[in-house]
Amino acid sequence: MSTVADQLCALLPPDAYDGAAQLLSALNRADASSLEAANRAGDQVLDRVWPDNAAALGDWERVLGLPDPCVVGDDLTVRQRVAAVIAKLRGVGGQSRAFFIQLAASLGYEVTITEFRPPRVGMVRAGDPVAGEGWTSAWRVNAPAVTVFRAVAGTAAAGEALSVWGNKSLECRLSAMQPAHATLIFGYGGN
Repeated sequence: MSTVADQLCALLPPDAYDGAAQLLSALNRADASSLEAANRAGDQVLDRVWPDNAAALGDWERVLGLPDPCVVGDDLTVRQRVAAVIAKLRGVGGQSRAFFIQLAASLGYEVTITEFRPPRVGMVRAGDPVAGEGWTSAWRVNAPAVTVFRAVAGTAAAGEALSVWGNKSLECRLSAMQPAHATLIFGYGGN
């Protein structure tokens, strides 16, 4: 494989220019250096376009207003920070249970949502829990008792913890996106 300078020299008309001439070779090397630098800069820009490779994670967080105020000061892994960026980009809106389940999944949490309703004739059976009128708009986000985020080779930064656990990011993001018609309650373990 030839260098960029060799490729530039090959583009010269052979009858009109001597590619081995000292001055012309120096010009080709200078031009080649500029072209290679531009190519590297283009590759860096391409790496920064997508948040999932964490090349410009700080810029993505600054633009999106992350980390969320309720997790400022917590030691989040790079993977959790990338998940928060992607969740915020994807979480433009939605008021359904399915939207919130998918939002939690994009943060790395596996949840279900229980929607409470007041008892109505024909809808409630004997033995069903009875929720009063105050529970009309309550949703319980059911999550595992402990969610562990383990470091993965290629996505973890040097000096980062090998495992991090907790549900603070889940509560913070879902509460920030909370539907206008619902009150979120978080339940962990066997709900």
